[in-house]
Amino acid sequence: MKKMFFKWISKLVEGSAEVFWLAGLVLNEMNEWKVRTVYRNKDTGQLFPSLDPIGMLPLLSLGTWFDRHGQLMVDDLPGELVETIIQDVGNPEVITSDELPPELYPLPEGKAGKQRLFRYRTAKGNVLIPAVELVRFLFLHNRALALALMRPAGLEQLYAPMAPGSRDVAKLQFTRAMPQSAIGHELAKNIAWIALDENARRSWDSVLRLSQGQSYVLFEPPSIRNSVWAFRGFRFGNQWLVLELNYIGGRTLPVRTLEYTHPQFKKVIKVGTEGSPGHGAEKSKPEGSSGKPAENSYDVDDGESGSSSYKGAQVLDLGNRPRSFDNHVKVVKERKEVERKGEKQKPAEKKAPTPKTPRVIQATMGERAAAATLPPLEFKTMSPVPWASMGDLEALDETVRHMRDALPDAQFSMGLVPLKQGRVVSIVDSKPRVAMVVTIRNPRSLPVILIDVERSGIAALSLMSMRFEADVTSGQMEMAVRKMLDGWVDASGYWSSKVEEELASHCHCQRLPKAIMPREDFEKYGKAWASRLVEKLGLMRDDEQSVDAYPTSYGGDPHD
Repeated sequence: MKKMFFKWISKLVEGSAEVFWLAGLVLNEMNEWKVRTVYRNKDTGQLFPSLDPIGMLPLLSLGTWFDRHGQLMVDDLPGELVETIIQDVGNPEVITSDELPPELYPLPEGKAGKQRLFRYRTAKGNVLIPAVELVRFLFLHNRALALALMRPAGLEQLYAPMAPGSRDVAKLQFTRAMPQSAIGHELAKNIAWIALDENARRSWDSVLRLSQGQSYVLFEPPSIRNSVWAFRGFRFGNQWLVLELNYIGGRTLPVRTLEYTHPQFKKVIKVGTEGSPGHGAEKSKPEGSSGKPAENSYDVDDGESGSSSYKGAQVLDLGNRPRSFDNHVKVVKERKEVERKGEKQKPAEKKAPTPKTPRVIQATMGERAAAATLPPLEFKTMSPVPWASMGDLEALDETVRHMRDALPDAQFSMGLVPLKQGRVVSIVDSKPRVAMVVTIRNPRSLPVILIDVERSGIAALSLMSMRFEADVTSGQMEMAVRKMLDGWVDASGYWSSKVEEELASHCHCQRLPKAIMPREDFEKYGKAWASRLVEKLGLMRDDEQSVDAYPTSYGGDPHD
């Protein structure tokens, strides 16, 4: 995810700030909906209230934090990752925030507020989730949906109205109020679920009905039976507080085929003489062109001045936020064909483009305003992978837990990534095979990424470590990881030596054979594996070395 800076937060808190609590929604005198956000200074523990644009809600999970410059951070989030089964999402007990034990979450004594939480009784104990977090996960997939949440008929401003109910084929027609570049298959499926599933639509409508004019957020959650939940949370005794939902299973779409379109989805058909532009010939890149765009960052204002037209929205990937459905639905993106005449042109000598330097793009989370000049900042969700799909990657998950204990100053982030499809090795039990990617940022050493692949049906495979130079950007690291995983698929389940050579200029790749074996005994050996990896990766060293200083040999099979 690209860098986003919220400077008003850094000015408010004067240090690193985390989202401590969400205390309801309020309509201001300018008819704009705001989120009552409470930030906590991570160094002093002092709390700071703020009225943030409702368009920020897709970002505001508890524990999300901003550094002293106001940059949104997604690493080293508090809480444990937990999975459990909810018997019926639509049948919770409703409690208030003043019923939360202080040992579970330290809300200020006497000032805990009246926020509503849902309590579900599960095999792992009582799960407590703020109503606003469940709203956030089920409905707020981007800024446009957040703005529509508390507006009468706000949802219908985003697409042509559709009657709820099951059907074989549904056509979702987005309006210009939904930025075209924010639309993908996942967003289309999630909005179709809200629009066509009668339970989901009633649940959406209940947010406005039960929350408007109140100091808390409340709604009627949809009935989803035997739902697998994965979340990040805190535990005290037999109670869990959900800080952030990562996955909800059990939902189905009431369609077999979903078609979606947008006024700006166009397919240009060029007609003209042979050799003129538009005859399908692929244009080669000029010599010297890297093809890699500059990694821009975004300076987001506090929304007070509003946003300009939806047409110029700046769109960012929000990260891997799984919201998948249990049934298979064919999804088709439709484009309107437009003919455009081509003209004869003399072949021109292609010049290498001027290298682009990263720039800071001004944007806003505020609602649309007539006199506003800043473009809105919109989000696009990525392909979902539930934590329930990790399989034998539990071994690395357990090992990383012990590595965190051994390296208290290091920042760890981890996630599951789907492998590209098209090869037999990409599928396990009729489902996409996944990889676990662990990023380790340690003040004592260069940044390291560990990659492990779910190993069902694979005889032998080393753990892959990728050590990057200190000046490599997060975007470059992500591209390198994707290239490594794609190379693994193309090599039919082996790490690609060719890819390792291509990445050698800014990344040292090291295969770690038998680093986590036997995997089925991860609970017994996890701590020992962690110690061995910390030592082998040099994570305890005090000197900052170049990647060239690390050995290229690993002593394993070159085909593993």
